[in-house]
Amino acid sequence: MERRKYEDYDDYYEEDEIDLADLLFMLIRRWKVIVLVTIPVVMLGFFVASTRPSVYRADTTLMVSSGMQATGLDNSEISMNQKLVVTYSEIAKSRDILRRVITKYDLPENIQELSKAINISVVKDTELIKLSYTCGDSKLAEAVTNEVANEFIQKVSQVMRIRNVAVVERAQEPMQPLPKKRAIILLASIILGGCLGVAMAFLIEALHKKLRKSSDIEKILGVEMLGMIPEVSMNEGKEEVDE
Repeated sequence: MERRKYEDYDDYYEEDEIDLADLLFMLIRRWKVIVLVTIPVVMLGFFVASTRPSVYRADTTLMVSSGMQATGLDNSEISMNQKLVVTYSEIAKSRDILRRVITKYDLPENIQELSKAINISVVKDTELIKLSYTCGDSKLAEAVTNEVANEFIQKVSQVMRIRNVAVVERAQEPMQPLPKKRAIILLASIILGGCLGVAMAFLIEALHKKLRKSSDIEKILGVEMLGMIPEVSMNEGKEEVDE
């Protein structure tokens, strides 16, 4: 019989629905756990945000043409140039180009790392290519961006045997670093810490099964409660007897 009661007790906690009031009181009851879990995460986020290094990005703009001398361009030639833009974007990050740039400037990155630091995008519905490089040195960012563009133009000339790529705007030394987004990092750490704290509170509450309300007893035993006996300390009982 006693064993059956414990099984009913476990079934109750598995099948009982979460009450919003109980949930609120649980969060209030476990506020220390939530705070203790949130504080280290926020401190870690603050450390990451405050020590994040400055990063600079230099970019250049290139224009691709078919290489044909003409006073005007028709729709077919513009369409062909736009297709060349997509093809040339892959050539710009070829291993041969990146290897020569690394050797010339003695960059610490390998080919894969340099490829990730270089971003090449196609301006929609145009014949333009945007090429950018990101690093911690503003002067190096300018030099590497222009060097990649020059190597790219030479590579296209060798492969296509035609010089049909021109620099529209050379890269300039960036005066300001990219935004460090410290506020976003702090906000994300607060949200993450709060979520972990609430999850920890739920875990503790799930492992710590305890009867907190009279309705809990009624649900387990399946009978109505007749009354409640208040807790009286021995000192209070003695004072009443003396009186």
